[in-house]
Amino acid sequence: MSEINVVVCSEQTEYRVAVKNLLETDDFNVIGYCGIEADTKTKIQGYVPDVVVFGVESDDINDEFLSFIDDLDLSSSGASAVILTDKVTVDIVNSAAQYGIRQVAALNTSAEEFSANLKKIVSNERKFSKKINVEKKQRSYVYAFFSGKGGVGKTTIATNLAVNLATKGKKTLLIDLDLQFGDADMALDLNPSETIVDLVRDAHGINADTLTTCCTTHSSGLSVISSPSSPELAEYVQPNHITSMLDVAKNYFDYIILDCGCNLTDPVIMALEGSDTIFMVNDVNILSLKRAKLCQNVLTQINQQDKLKILINKNQKKNNVKIADFENVLGLESYAVFSSDLKNINNSLNSGQPTVLFKPRAVISKELQAFTDKIILEREGKESLENTKKISRKKK
Repeated sequence: MSEINVVVCSEQTEYRVAVKNLLETDDFNVIGYCGIEADTKTKIQGYVPDVVVFGVESDDINDEFLSFIDDLDLSSSGASAVILTDKVTVDIVNSAAQYGIRQVAALNTSAEEFSANLKKIVSNERKFSKKINVEKKQRSYVYAFFSGKGGVGKTTIATNLAVNLATKGKKTLLIDLDLQFGDADMALDLNPSETIVDLVRDAHGINADTLTTCCTTHSSGLSVISSPSSPELAEYVQPNHITSMLDVAKNYFDYIILDCGCNLTDPVIMALEGSDTIFMVNDVNILSLKRAKLCQNVLTQINQQDKLKILINKNQKKNNVKIADFENVLGLESYAVFSSDLKNINNSLNSGQPTVLFKPRAVISKELQAFTDKIILEREGKESLENTKKISRKKK
């Protein structure tokens, strides 16, 4: 059985921690947490889990709570509902069964028993979904590009990845979170009529309609939410706005690319926490190495270190600082390495075209293409990668 994705829905930290501890094996992946609130359905749909574990005190398991779970309509997307509570009674089990809850488990259940039961539930649900032809949506993935140093090529790599994914038929959203000096729109030759500020200040809040309205579409099919038109407008974008944007966007996009600013502001920290992978971009010099280590320390403090992958940009054979220095100091292997090609990069930026479209046969473009393929392969598998290559060839 493939890895089982789990979302924990609870207002209490005790239950969130308990579920994480019960499922600490390679077979399970706790992909998100949410409370029991009005926008829970939107959040869960964005995660696309196999199982949603509701952690709640037995005294709070009543018809209102069970109706709340029923209204989420998890079975329509092939997901199962499980309740974890402090005390299991016959009445609770019977009531839960009437609302389609697959299991009610006690908080003191052993990890072996809990994980075995969840595997059985998911196996049965997948068989049932296959019989009635329920197609499970692919979970959206969020990649954050970050660096503690400017001028490392972070935006160049992020925009090229986003365009590459879009040309391969992937529904892709690029959000420029360099809120004071972002220029992803310029790198893509876009002239947005609305920016992220218009989105967060919309009277109707952040929803599918307002998000779509504030997106600018690139010729590749990529959707872009641009940074504020002026630095002083950055203050309008708050951390809760980042969370809301991601919750909504996950329901409509396969890949979400976050081009973060170089400063660890509250919105950037929220973006890093909301991502699945953090790509820290570095050029090859001692200052970049120092900043990379400092950033790694901060990510460790906010428990995001496991998401971190390092990218080396502007690599040259005669650098005094070597790639091995980054790998040794950070304790991580380089996820991808990109050559120094200032001529093609600058020409592509000046033309408003991503390098992969401006000079597709250049070495740097081939490296960016390999980077995209690696991401698709890891997330979707070999068959999907081959299908995307066919789509790209047809477009050419």
